[in-house]
Amino acid sequence: MHPLLVWWAILLALSSLARYEPETWANLIDVDQPAFPAVAIEHLMDEALSAIPALTAAALAHVSAFASG
Repeated sequence: MHPLLVWWAILLALSSLARYEPETWANLIDVDQPAFPAVAIEHLMDEALSAIPALTAAALAHVSAFASG
């Protein structure tokens, strides 16, 4: 499975949770509750900010090269 697709699925799941289960989402990102994974979610989002632009650029370059040649 392509890494960009994996990131898409992760972000879709998190955004769906935030939209359709806002109370659950608020509990998950509450840093005052040590039993909840707020730090892990924050780390995941930081990784997404650095990984997704590079993966997107590589995918677009691949498609561009395929289309032109």
